[in-house]
Amino acid sequence: MQTGNTTPNRNMLTDKELNYMKDFLSWELLAVKKCEDAAQACTDTQIQTLIRQTGQKHQQHYNQLLTHLQ
Repeated sequence: MQTGNTTPNRNMLTDKELNYMKDFLSWELLAVKKCEDAAQACTDTQIQTLIRQTGQKHQQHYNQLLTHLQ
């Protein structure tokens, strides 16, 4: 029995879930770009390193989400 917005096949996403995933991907990519911009503008090397590490984490999240969608 199917209820609400769920799909009978657990490997398939509903349109709403797919839109959420697209949003998550966009947000992660935006965070990567903002971190890179902030790191380039920063003059303190320790803070620059922390910002770049944060950007790398967002890139990893982006890649993981993309992997799950394939």
